[in-house]
Amino acid sequence: MANTRRTEVRAEYPSGACGKLAHMTVDELKARAVGDTFDGTCPACGKFHLTRAEIEKIERERIVDTEDYRTMKDEALDSK
Repeated sequence: MANTRRTEVRAEYPSGACGKLAHMTVDELKARAVGDTFDGTCPACGKFHLTRAEIEKIERERIVDTEDYRTMKDEALDSK
């Protein structure tokens, strides 16, 4: 008689809302991806993170201390 045991498969879509929404490195995204092609951008911010240390630095940073925030604030003040 043939083996009737089913193979268990785990699949995630980290770029979607049902996946993990925290910062993730490219290696973490690759480990969760199904297949050879995957989107290496972080689901939380859209940037590429190569190391966990880089993510920890981002998480310690306050939003008002970032270059993106300063640029957005300057553009808003200039448009007044």
